[in-house]
Amino acid sequence: LFGSVTNHDISAELTKQGFPVLKSQIRMPNGPLKTVGDHPVTVALHTDVAVDITVTVYGETA
Repeated sequence: LFGSVTNHDISAELTKQGFPVLKSQIRMPNGPLKTVGDHPVTVALHTDVAVDITVTVYGETA
């Protein structure tokens, strides 16, 4: 893993999978993800609607 996974990276991957989400809708209370593993992230779909998802970060394969 080089660097970190940001809300931009998560937004791009969700959009690629058919779930268009703006990076501003991704809530990362602990900041960018810098470790491999599962991390809880909140997606704010609307003012009163927020969904918790789990983002899995994998190490880079050679």
